[in-house]
Amino acid sequence: MGVLWSDLILFFMGMIPSRDRSLNIKPDTPYIFVANHVSMIDVMLLVSTVRKNPLVFIGKKELEKIPIYGSIYKRTMILVDRSSNESKKEVFKQTKKKLNSGISIAIFPEGTVPDLDVELAPFKHGAFTMAIEHQVPIVPMTFLDNKKRFPWSFGGLVGGSKGSPGRLRVKIHDPIDTKGMIKEDRIKLSEDVRKLMLDDLRNS
Repeated sequence: MGVLWSDLILFFMGMIPSRDRSLNIKPDTPYIFVANHVSMIDVMLLVSTVRKNPLVFIGKKELEKIPIYGSIYKRTMILVDRSSNESKKEVFKQTKKKLNSGISIAIFPEGTVPDLDVELAPFKHGAFTMAIEHQVPIVPMTFLDNKKRFPWSFGGLVGGSKGSPGRLRVKIHDPIDTKGMIKEDRIKLSEDVRKLMLDDLRNS
C-alpha cells in the first residue's frame, strides 16, 4: 500500500524516480536505509525506491500534525518525541521488534530538513548506533534532485517555494556490513556514509 501511495503522489506531482542501479539487497532481510533529507517528497521517493522490502521510518512526532500527510505519516512511522527519554526508549523497543520481524528501518540521519543553502547537514549517530547494536547492514542512498524539484521543508507550509516536475535521480550504494562493529565504530561509520553522500552530491 505504501509503495502504491508513494508512486501515485510522485506521478501526479510530475516526479519521475530514476535509480542508477538496482538495490543489492535480499528479500525478507532487514536493513537500515539512510538518505539525505531535503524535501517533503523524500519519504515517498525512498519507499518507491526500496519497493519490495517492507520498511518503516523513524520520524519526529510533531510531523503527525500536518493535515492529510500527518494521518498517513503516523501509520508508516515510528514516532519519536526527542524531548522525552521515555519516547526514545520506546523507539528502541519498537525498532528492535521490527528488525527481528524482518522489517527494515529508514532514517534521515541529518535529523531534519536543513536550510536550502546547506549541502548536507551533520549526521546524528542514531541510525549508525542502531545498525551496529542490531548488527544490521546500512544501505546509503543519495537523492540528487529533490531539493531543486520540490525544495519545501515541513516547516515551510506557509509561503512554499519554487520547484519543478522532472526526474528524481537516486544514487544507490551497496549495503555496508556492520557485523563485528562495536558502538565506538558508529562515528567513523557515520562519517564514511556522509562522505559518500557528499561525493554524490558534488559529482552530480
